[in-house]
Amino acid sequence: MKTKIDMKKILIALFAISTFLSGQTTSPYSLRWNTDGWIIGSSTVAGIGAYTIETNLPSLTLNEIQSLDKNNINPIDRLTAGNYNEKQSKISDVLVGVVIVSPLSLMIDEHARKDFFTLGTMYAETAMLTAILPSLGKGTAKRIRPFVYNSSVPLDLRLESDAERSFFSRHSSFAFSMAVLTSTVYSDYFPDSKFKSYVWIGSLGLASTVAVLRVTSGSHFISDVVVGAVVGSAVGYFIPYIHRNSPESSSSLGISPLVSPPTQGISLSFQF
Repeated sequence: MKTKIDMKKILIALFAISTFLSGQTTSPYSLRWNTDGWIIGSSTVAGIGAYTIETNLPSLTLNEIQSLDKNNINPIDRLTAGNYNEKQSKISDVLVGVVIVSPLSLMIDEHARKDFFTLGTMYAETAMLTAILPSLGKGTAKRIRPFVYNSSVPLDLRLESDAERSFFSRHSSFAFSMAVLTSTVYSDYFPDSKFKSYVWIGSLGLASTVAVLRVTSGSHFISDVVVGAVVGSAVGYFIPYIHRNSPESSSSLGISPLVSPPTQGISLSFQF
């Protein structure tokens, strides 16, 4: 069965597509597969190595715990050695989860939804780097958590291998990377929005709350969360930065009918 192709209808459809594309708001971001492929590929390899290093940490021994001395810690972190509050630790778990899913709030906007694949890739890259870097730190530094210095904490908790994964804070890293990512992306989509400052203050305030709770709960020292905040913020800013379009590098697709007897067809143009 042969199907008759109606060129007139095709040209009308192409006119409609061209009009639709030209009416779209230019996205502030784009994927560059040479860059994104390198980030995803290297992150995968590094992630496997980091996971192996961190998960192979041995548990603390009773002798190691009994020989701990607060005076061997730097003066600033010494102030929080012995902190322990299980409730605050659980609250920090909930709050960091809120920050991690906060970038999804950007999908409320129609233009952001149209860039779902690009933003989703940026989110994945941010999450991968934020997960990997603290693992490398934890696996190599083997720093003992503050609560281990508290003799009233159950011994089984102090003997776990997780008890020596203090440096640096993954919670703090995730909280700040996602906060900066969300705020940066919002600012790039809505540069003239009067709510930009509120988004930044709110997201960074929530991330800071997570960091403070990690200290008061005895999960991390002050330096652990400070390093986590710096690393997370750097990742959260770096990923949008390398994907941001510039006027010089913007690309566009043009579709137009080609009617020049005896030739009929379409013309495609791509500018980059």
